[in-house]
Amino acid sequence: MNADLTAARPLLGWLKLTLEIALGILVLGVVFCVTANVFGRYVLNYSYTWAEELSRVLFIWLVLLGAGVGSLDNEHVAVTYFRDKAPAGLRKALALLAIAIIYVVCICVLLGFNELIGGYMSATPMLGIPHAFLYSAMPVMAILTLIANSVALVSLLRGKTP
Repeated sequence: MNADLTAARPLLGWLKLTLEIALGILVLGVVFCVTANVFGRYVLNYSYTWAEELSRVLFIWLVLLGAGVGSLDNEHVAVTYFRDKAPAGLRKALALLAIAIIYVVCICVLLGFNELIGGYMSATPMLGIPHAFLYSAMPVMAILTLIANSVALVSLLRGKTP
């Protein structure tokens, strides 16, 4: 099993690098759209409706992919004061509880997306981007979080203290 985890590390590194590049491209897209819209409104006295709609789509993907990458890097928000004061056994139990809760939430997101997508056959008004594509960022984030959670579970079961 140790060989499996060691073999998975380069794959996770490659995945994180690819996602960080995608996040950089999304940031550039949002900056371009917002800048174009601000320039159009204040200099040309014209509002680009495509820029507002596209920046919203890119921002949704940016936030949810960023959350997934944050999970892969174990950079989620946590209050560590009480955890650091707790004995090792309680820390491990609380870490297992947190991992279980994250699994339940991610599975709910994946099951909920399946139900949600059945009702969204429409598209965005200006660009015609399907809402299915827009909201598909949710299961991508859930899958990335499940991967990160599984790595954390293996690490915890191998005796690494949280």
